[in-house]
Amino acid sequence: MSKILVIGNVLKDVYLKLDERQNNFEQDERGIDWLDLSFNGAEHRFFRRTSVYGGAAVTLSVLGRLGINSQIMGSNAEYKNGEIIWQGDPAGYRYIFCHHGEITYFVPSERKATDWQMPKDIPEWILVDRSTFISERLVDEIKNFRKFSPTTKLAVHAERDKSPLGQRLAEMADLLFIEEEPPVHSEEKIVDKIDLGQPEKRLVCHITPQKIIFGEAEESWQLSRTDMMTHLTVYNTIVATILGVISSGGSLTDAVLWARINAEQATLDGPLSGRRLKELVAEERQKRANVTLVAKSLMASHRGILAADEDDQTLTKRLVSFGIGVNAKTRADYRKLLLTTPELSEYTSGVILTAETARSKVQHAQTYLKYLTSRGIITGVKADRGQAHLKGTHETYTLGLDDLASRLREYYDEGFRFAKWHAKFIIKKDQPSYIAVEKNAKLLADFARECQLAGLVPMIESDISWSGDYSIEKSIEVTDRVLLTIFRKLERRGVDLSSVILKTSVVAAGDNAVSPSTPREVGIATGAVLKHAVPKYIAGIEILSGGQESKAMAQNLSAIIEAGPYDWPVSFAFSRALQDPVMRTWKGKEANTKVAQATLRNKLQDLAMILR
Repeated sequence: MSKILVIGNVLKDVYLKLDERQNNFEQDERGIDWLDLSFNGAEHRFFRRTSVYGGAAVTLSVLGRLGINSQIMGSNAEYKNGEIIWQGDPAGYRYIFCHHGEITYFVPSERKATDWQMPKDIPEWILVDRSTFISERLVDEIKNFRKFSPTTKLAVHAERDKSPLGQRLAEMADLLFIEEEPPVHSEEKIVDKIDLGQPEKRLVCHITPQKIIFGEAEESWQLSRTDMMTHLTVYNTIVATILGVISSGGSLTDAVLWARINAEQATLDGPLSGRRLKELVAEERQKRANVTLVAKSLMASHRGILAADEDDQTLTKRLVSFGIGVNAKTRADYRKLLLTTPELSEYTSGVILTAETARSKVQHAQTYLKYLTSRGIITGVKADRGQAHLKGTHETYTLGLDDLASRLREYYDEGFRFAKWHAKFIIKKDQPSYIAVEKNAKLLADFARECQLAGLVPMIESDISWSGDYSIEKSIEVTDRVLLTIFRKLERRGVDLSSVILKTSVVAAGDNAVSPSTPREVGIATGAVLKHAVPKYIAGIEILSGGQESKAMAQNLSAIIEAGPYDWPVSFAFSRALQDPVMRTWKGKEANTKVAQATLRNKLQDLAMILR
C-alpha cells in the first residue's frame, strides 16, 4: 500500500545555461533582454545542458529518499535505489534558460490535463502537487474518492493565482501549502489554522522566498549557492519534505526544520537522503540547544560586558571630543589598546563589536574575534544597521531586518555567539508614541527569533534617551510601557526567553530635569520597573550607561543591585562609562597605552566589586 499518492504531472526539465555573449539578444524599450528565437541569426551557444525530471518527479524523489512508499497517479514512475525510474514520455517538456543569473521558462502553450485514476490501494495521504493541471472532473473525482475513503487525508500545494477550481480543492484539504505570507492577526500572532469554509479548520503551511511558517513553527531559509534550480523545484522539495515528516509522525517543528535543510542543500541531482538529513538536523538542534548555555555564561557572576561596537564615524567623534587627532591608525591603535587590556577576561564575560572590527587583525594575522575567543571572552556582534525616522516624526525605528537571517548565520559560522539589536526611544510630551513602541518592539521580537534560529543569543537593547527635561515619574511610566510591550511581542513571536538578555537603560529623570535623580532614586525606580515588566525566566539583564559618566553609572549600578534581590542576574554592559576615562588617559599617545589599560582594568574591577 502506498503511504502517499501524488497527483501531478512529470515534466522533463531541460536546463540550458547560455554563454555571456549578447548575440541573438535584443533589448526592448524597458531594458529587458529577449532571446531571438527566429532562428535566422547567428547561432547562440550554451555551455551547460542538464536534463532532469521535474514537477511531481521531484516530490517522488524527496519522499523516496525519506524512505516513504509513494507513487505518482497514472504513471510508471517509481523510486528505486536512489533514482526515479521512468518508462515512456513525461507529461511535457520545459526548457529553462539561464543567462546572467536570470532564469526564464520556455514551455508549451497548452498544459496536459491531469487525469484521475482510481488507486488500487487506499493511500494514507493524497498530495495534489503544484504541477497538477486542475480540472473540474479531477476535483469531483477527488471529492468522491474521499467519500469512499474517509480515512485518506488530502494535502494540496496551491498555486499562487487561486482559481475557482483551486479554491474548491483547497476547501477539501486537511493540509494546505500556500506560497504567500500568512495573514496577520491581532497582536501579530500567526495562527496555524484558518477557516476554509468548512465547519472544521485545516492546517496551513505558508512558504515564501525567505520563510517557511507552519503554525508556531518557523524557519528562515536561503539559497546561498548559484545554480539553475527553479523556485518550483525548491518549493516542491519543501512541500514533500514537510508532508513526509508529518506522515511519519513528526511535529510541525521537525517538519519545517527538515524542509529548510533539504531545500537549502538539494541540487539538480536530487534531495538529501533521510540519513544525511537526520545528521544535519541533529547538528542544528545541538547548535540551538547551546544558546541557553551561552546566555548563562554571559551572565556569569561578577563580570560584565564591554560594549565596543561603535562604527568609525562614532568613534572618531568621541576621540575628537577628548582632543585626540584621528585617522585610521589612531582608531586601530585605540581599539587594540582597549581589546588587548590585560585581565580583561577576569571582569568581562563578553565584548560587543561591529562585524568589521571583529574581522580586523590584532596580531599575527589573528582577528579580534579569534583573539578574544582564545582568551575565554564571548564575542557578540552589533546586528542592526542603525536608525531611520518614522515618517513625519523625529522618532526612530531600527533598520537591518531584510538580510538579517543570512547575516546571522554568517556571524555564527565566523564564531560570534551573541548578537545585539538597538532600539532607541525619546521621551517628550507625546513620545514615545504608540506606533514607535509597537514597531520597535516587533523588530526586537523578529530579531530575537532569528537569532535563536541561527544559534545566537539575542541581546535586545531598549535605550531610552537620557536627553530631556522629563521627571523620573515620566521615566518610570515610559520604561514600564516599553518593556511590557517588548516582552509581550517576544512571547507572541515564540521566542524562548530563557536565552534572551535584556540590555536596558536606567530609570532616571532627564539630563535637564528640574529635579535630577539621586542614585538611590534611580536604584529604587529601576528595580521596581524591572520586577514589574520583565518575566522571571529571561537569562539576565545588562544595564547600559546611556551616555552618563563613569562615577554616576557606578553609583546607579550599585543602587540597582541593592534594590534586589531579582529573579535574574543583573550586570552591566557599558560603553562610554568605561571608554571615556580610557580616552581621557590615553590622549592618543603610545606612551600612555599601559596606564590607559590600567584605567580600564581598574574601572572594571570596581564594577565587579559592586556585583559581588
